[in-house]
Amino acid sequence: MDHPANHIDSYIFVWFFMLPFFYGIYTFSLIFVFVRMHWIIKAIFTIPMVVWLIFCFMHTNLIIFLFTLTGMVFPIILRLCQLQAKKSYGIKRKFASIFSYVLLPLFCTFFWPAYLIAPIVVEFVESRPSSECRENGRLVELSKDTILRVYPNSKYSPFWIRKLHDSTSVNNSEKDFCEQFSHTQAYQIDKISEIRINSGNLCIHPTSKAIIAYCSNLKNELLKLDSLDIEFVKKNKDEVSGIRLKSFQKRLENIKEIKRNRNSEDWYGDWLETKQFNNGIELHRFYKHENTLIIPQVDWLPPQTEALEINCYRKSVLRCSYNYEYNQDWNVSVFYIFNIGDSIENENDDNNMPVYDQTFIDMNLEGAQKAHQIVEDFIEGLSVK
Repeated sequence: MDHPANHIDSYIFVWFFMLPFFYGIYTFSLIFVFVRMHWIIKAIFTIPMVVWLIFCFMHTNLIIFLFTLTGMVFPIILRLCQLQAKKSYGIKRKFASIFSYVLLPLFCTFFWPAYLIAPIVVEFVESRPSSECRENGRLVELSKDTILRVYPNSKYSPFWIRKLHDSTSVNNSEKDFCEQFSHTQAYQIDKISEIRINSGNLCIHPTSKAIIAYCSNLKNELLKLDSLDIEFVKKNKDEVSGIRLKSFQKRLENIKEIKRNRNSEDWYGDWLETKQFNNGIELHRFYKHENTLIIPQVDWLPPQTEALEINCYRKSVLRCSYNYEYNQDWNVSVFYIFNIGDSIENENDDNNMPVYDQTFIDMNLEGAQKAHQIVEDFIEGLSVK
């Protein structure tokens, strides 16, 4: 039988059913074996246990049957060993008593929990990074000018790094990360994913001036970070510039065409309007709370080969995502949520909708810029000076 810890769904299934199918029968069998009672009462106890065992064997999962069988048999084995211990003498009886009255009861009672938990505990211990790795970290090459020293015990949640050479993906909190990378030589990588920064860890030893200022004045900030997800993906050499904007424009035309054909005002995904703002910024609104900002030029980002596209789902908070180019070789994806003032996200609040004016645009730009500043703080905090 494959261990349930190897399969998450099986593991949860086994753990959930362990109490009724093992300890219930185990307690029932203990009473049957150790409590003195008339043989008729014992027969009454025996019949439902045997019927239940046969039913589990014929109609249920093998694991449930094993729980039931061991729950029934363990007390019998325990009783037989204790009776055998009484027949021993001298030092042999002492060892037999310790085994049958102490060790064996513990084994029978905690066998299944130990069976389920032990492999997970062992795997956790074996996968822990060494003290040397936690102290020195490991070097990864984001670019020739940017070398990062990543620690397995940093303030950030664990994230994944993929080596360029053999496409091996490792989690920076595990032992494999320490073995795949070196603290003296930086290896090239082509992806860093599942980086999660939240309000709890952002202001722990910030590095960049922008985030230091943000954290020191957090109470007065209009936009307060809830969470930010970052992904770095190395560019493909054959990647064509401007493809994202062209893809959006094509999708917009398709939606408009569908709207014309359906003549519908409330179809989900429907385009509602396009508005022009300062500096050539376009706002495209979609049903029901989605909008896309197209920004031709952004002075707070590195030089870009195409306009910036910010996609937002806005009700009571600012929930947005965008992609941009970093160091010419990387695409960076960010998804962020900012609480606006003291607001809390409420999916059912249709009354707290924004006014789509220049103030709305400025707030979206401020949120996007803050997200980029957090990415820069992440890079600066890990960069080898």
